[in-house]
Amino acid sequence: MKPLISVVIANYNYGRYLAETIESVLAQCYAPVEIILIDDGSTDDSLEIARRYPLTVLAQQNQGVSAARNNAAQYAHGEYVLFLDSDDLLYPDSLEVLQQRLEAEGPKTGFAYGQLQYFGEKDTVFASRPFDPKALSRDNYIQTSALIRLKAFREVGGFDRGFDLREDWELFIRLWHAGWTGAHLARPVIKYRKHRPKAQVRAQGKFRKRLSDAKLITLYPRFFWRKLATHPLRYLLYRMRWRVPGLVGHYGPTGAATLIQSADRPVS
Repeated sequence: MKPLISVVIANYNYGRYLAETIESVLAQCYAPVEIILIDDGSTDDSLEIARRYPLTVLAQQNQGVSAARNNAAQYAHGEYVLFLDSDDLLYPDSLEVLQQRLEAEGPKTGFAYGQLQYFGEKDTVFASRPFDPKALSRDNYIQTSALIRLKAFREVGGFDRGFDLREDWELFIRLWHAGWTGAHLARPVIKYRKHRPKAQVRAQGKFRKRLSDAKLITLYPRFFWRKLATHPLRYLLYRMRWRVPGLVGHYGPTGAATLIQSADRPVS
């Protein structure tokens, strides 16, 4: 029998997309799979929709995506975990090909990732590449929905709760520092729904990216020495203004999730 894969879906007010996302996991040709959905304080009909399906449903007050994923991962029983946003989709064979790619690389490979196909407001393929730490210090080419060994995820503490953007980049850097490498699959495995942001959201996004960069440099100054050398004043400004050291380095679950519905057995 193949090892169990846990798919964790973190959701916030995306009830209008949620059924399609869940059904893309239920349609996987790989088995066994368990689905764990955590709702991060939604005010729409997300929980009502989630209860219609054979999955574990959790709820918490709004804490952000990193805390939500960590809290949900406590309930995972699989050998592997994949984090899926509640508006994105899997291809029918996504889990199958990622699991095969990961196992082909051996036990020190901590995660496998493929390419990402945008849909919605954008129709292109995200530029990914084979795993290389030097390239990872320049930009994140690993999509969030990688298949990760649950042992590796728990070993490093999960997502850093101080990040609400670029949290996946920070996780893959930390996994590499802990001795885990990644395996690349040169084909799309995730359908990423692209929304058209409003002007105010775009401006906030630019600021949040710069703040996240400052957080990353604070945690890994030697790893990001090129970024630090290129924009030292920007980094120092963000660090002093927002007290960046106090915003990072918070790993693991908060224990604040409530079990709403339990799946008695893996979905197959």
